[in-house]
Amino acid sequence: MKKSINFILFAFVFITPFGCKNDNTDLPTDAYLTNKTADYSGDLAHEWMQLGYEMVKENHLYGPHAARTYGYLGLTVWESVYKGIPNAKSMAQQINDFPRAANMEETKVYDWGVVLCTAMKIVFPELIDQVTSSQRSSIIVLAEQQENDMLNKGLDRKVYENSRDYGTLVASTIVDRIRKDGRDIIRNIVPQLPLRDAEHPWYWDKNTYNQTPVEPMWGTLRTFVIDNSQACEAESPLSYSTDPNSAFYKEAKEVYDIIKSDANKKLAYHFDNGPGRTCSPACHWVSITEQFLKKDARDLAISAKAYCLVGFAAADAFSNAWYMKYKYNLLRPSTYIKEIFASSWEPLLGTPPYPDYISGSSVIGGAAPVVLVSIFDDRTFVDNTHLGSPLYTPDGGPFLLPERQFESITKCGEEQAESRIVGGVHFRRACEQGLKSGQCIGNMILNRLDFGF
Repeated sequence: MKKSINFILFAFVFITPFGCKNDNTDLPTDAYLTNKTADYSGDLAHEWMQLGYEMVKENHLYGPHAARTYGYLGLTVWESVYKGIPNAKSMAQQINDFPRAANMEETKVYDWGVVLCTAMKIVFPELIDQVTSSQRSSIIVLAEQQENDMLNKGLDRKVYENSRDYGTLVASTIVDRIRKDGRDIIRNIVPQLPLRDAEHPWYWDKNTYNQTPVEPMWGTLRTFVIDNSQACEAESPLSYSTDPNSAFYKEAKEVYDIIKSDANKKLAYHFDNGPGRTCSPACHWVSITEQFLKKDARDLAISAKAYCLVGFAAADAFSNAWYMKYKYNLLRPSTYIKEIFASSWEPLLGTPPYPDYISGSSVIGGAAPVVLVSIFDDRTFVDNTHLGSPLYTPDGGPFLLPERQFESITKCGEEQAESRIVGGVHFRRACEQGLKSGQCIGNMILNRLDFGF
């Protein structure tokens, strides 16, 4: 009898807990994967990137600000949908100052389209300085349109509510980083730049075109993937000289001697991405990314990864370039050429209001191809970003721009760097060193990030 009692006690102690656990095995612990991100169209992300393109263009934002905007938009797309990709990983603890991913209840079902548009609706206004009422309305309208599309397809109301709640949490983690990356600190600071004088003839001269320098302190902002803006730092510029036998003089003479042929105009004009045009080099590469995604009919999962990568590449490229620009404060070719060769000389393109060294267009021309090749291979393609776009330049206009064909994505970046020499806005060293820095940044991004698929 005693043995029987002992056996019963043993069974109660060691079997009952497992019996209770088994009673709960019908809870769908992986319910969040009921819907897969790969089952959604990439158009959901494209529409938000297109809205960003238009808003940055309307606000005439310069390169650094546009690039930062796309860094956060890419991050928002990814963080909104990565949980719907089996084995995918958050960028939390992979990028700088982004310690945590949004908490998710994995026993709930989510619609990734609703998560995305909810997060975007919150993040977008945080990124654009002086966002207008009309632009705020555009954000709300796009979010409501995407939500209604989901609901009209029979989306369960509870799933809709779950998704909006999670999208809000995703946005809060990203907004927290936006507000702490240093942009607010430098927004209203106007530093005193070193003045050009007889002892410092190599300094950038704002008086050449009566220019106000753009974002002298941008290099202090927090980068996304590279350690800081000094990472992948280029070699120093050539020493200033007016000696015809010097390397500096020869680089200036190369720019001065550029023939304004049709071929050179087409090259320079295709990569003219000033404020109000394509809204900066970052926007141009986002446009190229979108063209690839649409041509290949890629789903939301691949689209999210691509936009995240190109956004980080753009943002970190411009952080690097802007640190270098105001470290060396090197004059533009136009200043040197007007003083040494011909006071009436004008470049093919307008000279931007910031120092020469290094070329921001060249840094992103090195970084963006590296990350995009990892997804799309180094393919031949036709870029229609500027197709039919009117362009006014110091050489005249309007010119209606055509599409342009490239042998490869890498070659496109190299041509972008060359275009700044042909356009008369950079010395060759600024472009060649910028391209190398960009390639270093692109490879660092690929080596450090693990998307999980």
